[in-house]
Amino acid sequence: MRRLFRRTRVRLTLTYTGVVALALCAGAAAFWIVFSDALLGSIDSSLRGQAQILASGLRASGSTVVFNGARILPSETPEGAPIAAALVSADGRILEQAGQPVDAAAARALALADAASNAQPVIDSRRTDAEHERFLVQRLGVGGERVTLILSRSLDEYDQTMGLTTAALGATVVLLVLTAGLSAYWLAGRVLRPVRIITATARDLGEHSLDRRITLDLPPDELGNLAATFNEMLDRLEAAFQALRRFTADAAHELRSPLTALRAEVEVVARHPRDRSEYQAALDVVLRETERLGGVTDQLLLLARADAGTLRPQREAVDVSDVLEEVAERWRPLAAESSVKITVRTPGEGMIEADPTLLWRLLNNLLDNAIRYTPPAGHIILSGEQAGGRWVLTVEDSGSGVDVAMRPFLFQRFRAVAADYHNGGAGLGLSLCAAIATAHGGSIRLADDPDDTGARFVVSLPVHDGDGRGSGAVSRG
Repeated sequence: MRRLFRRTRVRLTLTYTGVVALALCAGAAAFWIVFSDALLGSIDSSLRGQAQILASGLRASGSTVVFNGARILPSETPEGAPIAAALVSADGRILEQAGQPVDAAAARALALADAASNAQPVIDSRRTDAEHERFLVQRLGVGGERVTLILSRSLDEYDQTMGLTTAALGATVVLLVLTAGLSAYWLAGRVLRPVRIITATARDLGEHSLDRRITLDLPPDELGNLAATFNEMLDRLEAAFQALRRFTADAAHELRSPLTALRAEVEVVARHPRDRSEYQAALDVVLRETERLGGVTDQLLLLARADAGTLRPQREAVDVSDVLEEVAERWRPLAAESSVKITVRTPGEGMIEADPTLLWRLLNNLLDNAIRYTPPAGHIILSGEQAGGRWVLTVEDSGSGVDVAMRPFLFQRFRAVAADYHNGGAGLGLSLCAAIATAHGGSIRLADDPDDTGARFVVSLPVHDGDGRGSGAVSRG
């Protein structure tokens, strides 16, 4: 039972029904009071009118009192409503009466008359031994004597009418409350239907059913926004799972290649005895593939840290000119093998707060790509300058460039951008550069080249650490 009352639909229904019930009860009570006052007002008007008629027609005739020359008092109003009447002397004697005799009722009426002031009538309800009546008592002066006029009218018809009215109001209130409760329960169910559908969809979701969506036709209200937000969340989840599946498959492929080469080389060497030179050649292949495997693994780990938000640069003051010169010097021997010239345009002097290891890796990846895809006798320009409180580092080559249609996918992992632009790489270098730049609060982009020749990567990094964190030195392992 307690779980039932915890349901939103039930609580909404009970709340709405309670408010409606209170409003209906208040309205029914107000109607009952007004209707009762109206009925009593009509009865009182008939009593007052009859009292005025009697007061104007009463005359003293000797020791008696007559009405319009006769001793008989009228027992009904001109409209035909029955009213009992009695004249009582000051000493309590009944001088004249008409209609139902006044006994105990007369005594009560006299008590009221004693409390009356001047000639103002007193009207009150009294329940006698026989029935429920409405009394009017008024002091009159007839022939120099003070007499009391007592009029009474039965309230049986009033009681019956009010009883029927009470029953009708009660039945109406109960019927309306039940109708309101059922309507509220149905309406709450209709309103909460999208929530139930969203809940059921979320409960049934799995990694293989992320293509499901909420397809309800809802207006742009709270529930419509909830459904739209839920669908947007599913879009992000589906994209993330697809990227994860693609990443896992591509990573497995990249890792399998060097492992396959290692296994094949070891199996060939293990089959028959070899001389020293053959063993040395095999070891060179193993070492080369191991280095490749280690590089891919290292890049994957860094990207995983970036995805988890744990790639936090250990910042320190780094001389930009020194970093550019050191990176260029490292790659000049390899570039010289292809007659590729590397030129460094240093800013002279200038410091940047960055992680030296990550900054070194970013520039190394860019230069590695540039050398790989620059034709013989080409050139590479490595430069840096300050602009607007940021360092802009540029790596520009004279290669074939990147197809415009493939540029949106340039920094995605394992995406083969062009046949001549990721040849021999794992497809992780540029995505790792983007992760490192983002971790430093910067960005990386491929600049538009109006001549459509070569590629120019632009890295923008803040001069100072934006969050104010200090750090120690990190060596380049």
